Amino acid sequence: MKTNTILSLVLFLMATIQLSAQNGERKVLFIGIDGVRSDALQQASTPNLDTLFQQGLYTFTSWHLGITVSGPSWSTMLTGVWENKHGVTNNNYTNSNYNDYPYFVKRAKEIRPTLKAVQITSWGPMSNLVYNEGWDSKLVVNTDNDVVSAAQIQLLDPDLDVLFVHIDDVDAAGHGNGFSPIIPSYMNQIQTVDGQVGQILSYLRSRPGYINGTEDWLILLTTDHGGIGFGHGGNTTFEKEIWWAAIGSTVPTQQITVDMSDPNQWLNAPVLADIAVTALDHLLIGVDPEAQVDWNLDGKSWCIDPADTLTSVTNTVSQSYNIRIFPNPNDGNFKVLVDNAKGKLLCSIVDVNGRLITSKETMMYGNTAINFDNIQLTSGVYFVKITDEKNRSQTQKVIIN
Repeated sequence: MKTNTILSLVLFLMATIQLSAQNGERKVLFIGIDGVRSDALQQASTPNLDTLFQQGLYTFTSWHLGITVSGPSWSTMLTGVWENKHGVTNNNYTNSNYNDYPYFVKRAKEIRPTLKAVQITSWGPMSNLVYNEGWDSKLVVNTDNDVVSAAQIQLLDPDLDVLFVHIDDVDAAGHGNGFSPIIPSYMNQIQTVDGQVGQILSYLRSRPGYINGTEDWLILLTTDHGGIGFGHGGNTTFEKEIWWAAIGSTVPTQQITVDMSDPNQWLNAPVLADIAVTALDHLLIGVDPEAQVDWNLDGKSWCIDPADTLTSVTNTVSQSYNIRIFPNPNDGNFKVLVDNAKGKLLCSIVDVNGRLITSKETMMYGNTAINFDNIQLTSGVYFVKITDEKNRSQTQKVIIN
């Protein structure tokens, strides 16, 4: 175990002790639905998904930044890196590099060794051809209905911490009949899946820990790709425009809409690689997954978690001050609160691509606030970066509504 991992474990334990009285135990349910075009989902009758999305962060304008095939797509979601790192470029999983870039579950167990995680799928390659992923159980069943039944059984386990459920039949309907909202069988299968998602959510919500608040679940949902004609794997809008959702106490309630015709905006919405990073950020109190150099993740977290400011690995190692943003989310009017800082500080606002939006320089002695008023920004995630005279820096996310 490397030094920074040991430090992360110590900080995680400290933060857990500090926060145990006010937060439930962090857990993740990830429901992946194969082959669901964004435009089709918006036109289908999906009351369960519609209700769920309104309770969290979601977008119908995510853009697939890699190969629109299942093997590489699910690998990206579950590792937090793109195919140039995890190595998977096809459904045979050849040239995979999971030893260097394992699933997020394996990473989480570096910090929470007792974490219990289960995968359920009816698509065998995802189970049989993947290694170093960290699952305690990998269940391969015959149909999506069997997936739902298996999820019910797993959710009865009070020790379960992470459940990944892969639903495959929408993709099969697309290959068999066509990926299009004008194909009734394709749309009907999306609506069937909505009912299956509703069943899984009912099993989750019947857990005693969910009911009494001793468990804090993050629900993640997305698809691996869209489709055109009877297939996918290309670069058309119908294959690359997808949807993404996260619902839980550590993410904001917000719809993100960006102009997908502008490549400069593609990362302003959640992307596939963000699934693993957001899951890690939720599971690991006080550990910033994006700051773990050895993990070398490509994705970003969409959690807005006050716990992260308590014992973030980067913050503890690099400086003795903390920054907080209030309010967050906001409409472009906010304060950056800096504690225990001395000397000259540069406060910069940057977008997800690292482009500078604006900055302010100030002299700090003790605790103070830096005001930003009427910043004209499109809705999305940005970053506040504080840099001191010794070129040490700290970054926090800010969401603009």
